[in-house]
Amino acid sequence: MRYSLALAGGAFYGGGFNRGPQGSAQLTLTPPGWGRFSIDVELGWRLARFRTGVGVSAMHSLPLLAAGRMNLVRMKHLGVDVRAGLGPVLVLHHLSSDFSASSVRSALGWEVLAGVQLRFPLGAFEPFLDGRVGLGEAYIPFVIGRSIGVQGLVGVRYQLP
Repeated sequence: MRYSLALAGGAFYGGGFNRGPQGSAQLTLTPPGWGRFSIDVELGWRLARFRTGVGVSAMHSLPLLAAGRMNLVRMKHLGVDVRAGLGPVLVLHHLSSDFSASSVRSALGWEVLAGVQLRFPLGAFEPFLDGRVGLGEAYIPFVIGRSIGVQGLVGVRYQLP
């Protein structure tokens, strides 16, 4: 069994004011005999923040995803993988304003993703670019917030010995 750990940071755009920074930590497992196939477990974080003259709305999303990975291109200094996955997402929405008390609401929802990852192997370390599209839902009454949509990340993976 081969293991690797990855950290990545980037941004997402879900339409309108639903945009902001994101990050993720990934554990990749490649069982013996699987060849070009692997399993990823990913914990992510995204923040969509909107400010008006009288209030601030901040939505934190924490997806926990299981994804399948298939290696399409494997060369000495370039790899191309496709990924698809799904899992639960915890959403926390904080609303503060000048005219009422702050509130925090939460919801549990779901998310699916599909994407492409460009890898640049350099021995045990592997920088990568990750582009993906996510769909999902976590319903919070009176909030139309999406921390899904088009996502881009830059990261580095370390192959554990």
